Amino acid sequence: MLSFPLLALGVSPPSDGCATSLGHADGCATPPTPHAAAAAASCFTFPRLASPHPPFSSAELLSMSQHMLRNVGVGGTGAVVAADDHHTPGGSYYFHWARDGALTMISLQLRGVATDAQMRAYAAWEASLTARADPHAIDARTEPKFTLPHGEIYGGAWCRPQNDAPGLRAAALLLHAERLLLSPNASGGAAYVSAALWSGGGGGLVERSLAYITEGGWGEETCDLWEEVRSADFFWNRVTMKLALEMGADFDARHAAGRRAARLRADAARLGQTIASHFAGGFIFEGTHRKVDAAVIVGLNLGFDDPRPVFPPASDAVAATVLAYTRAFCAEYELNAADAAAGVPGVLFGRYPNDTYAGGNPWVLTTAALAQLLYRVSHAVRTGATLSAAARRDWAAALNAPLRRGGEAELLFGAADAVLARLHAHVAAEGGRLDEQIDRRTGRQMAARSLTWSYSELFNALHWRDLAEREASRA
Repeated sequence: MLSFPLLALGVSPPSDGCATSLGHADGCATPPTPHAAAAAASCFTFPRLASPHPPFSSAELLSMSQHMLRNVGVGGTGAVVAADDHHTPGGSYYFHWARDGALTMISLQLRGVATDAQMRAYAAWEASLTARADPHAIDARTEPKFTLPHGEIYGGAWCRPQNDAPGLRAAALLLHAERLLLSPNASGGAAYVSAALWSGGGGGLVERSLAYITEGGWGEETCDLWEEVRSADFFWNRVTMKLALEMGADFDARHAAGRRAARLRADAARLGQTIASHFAGGFIFEGTHRKVDAAVIVGLNLGFDDPRPVFPPASDAVAATVLAYTRAFCAEYELNAADAAAGVPGVLFGRYPNDTYAGGNPWVLTTAALAQLLYRVSHAVRTGATLSAAARRDWAAALNAPLRRGGEAELLFGAADAVLARLHAHVAAEGGRLDEQIDRRTGRQMAARSLTWSYSELFNALHWRDLAEREASRA
């Protein structure tokens, strides 16, 4: 399978081979006791009659795309607003979060809708933000959020530093650099990459972002994905860093002198060892503060894009993790049981069991991330990956369906469609607007309105649906 940048661009490789946009308003809260994930059965359901059509209509997808793009390039800058909502349960989301911005630009490039102008504006914006003198005595490359439209570092109390930002920023810009260098129509692309992104001497924005990781930033204590708890060893953060280092190493080997590739790969290998240690107790855990956390599901999808993933899609660890997490969220939300009883297929995921933010609800983005993961496992099986007996057992238990030998890819694809069908059932009333959460009691959308990250995760899932469906058509 092609590495993340080249697969995303649709081209062949050369032959030479605290409070948060997503968290509590009171910052770094004490985490709840981890949920006993295996205590309940899976409530996953399939539709009574499978549909050959995607769960979302063309009109809905167009509306979603328009909503998402309105949040990109705010005020003529390269900024991405988390949500144009000033009155969420966690306060205003009208800020540029480094994490959300990078994930949005990655998603737009995967869909092939990001323009060169948008990407250059984003790069210039990020270069300006990370060059600022930091008022909190931390590295500005790890500041989480910035004001709009001026890009000032947010001065209020917050959970910082957040060291997933440098790797995500680098990954988004490496995708852009690859496109420019591999496209014959990119006027001045090579000169721009050398001047702004990868100079060869360490001065490019991508190089500076990777340097944060290689110069020791990977081991710093940081905040988790939801900006609530601290650790020096979160699965999510480690995955973002390793992905960026591996992408950087491959980029250096293909397009530069290759002087940095060996160092970057060596550091990535060390990170890979720490990532592997997170598979314990029967599933992949996020951190010692909170074991069952859907940051792992989002992180696995990024990890699959790694040219040398620790946990490939068809691995036993992925199947065991989806089983444990599905059981946990089935036990957490009565809404899942009610949907199953009503014949609504799929399952809804939240952030983690015993979540209290805004009442502790299912989330649009984590549910969409689960669908993406399922499509990607289906795609992996279609393209030659084999599920072990243990993985087949765990997938059958997670999906409440037997895996017919030779029919695994089809079943996993149907499961992903089922997840999106359940998500659709709860967001359809807004006609294409995706919010942050789904009320665990009413089933209606709530919290931050039109959350950019929700669109990114849904479109990522649909991107992989297209790829998996394409492989199925060749069978």
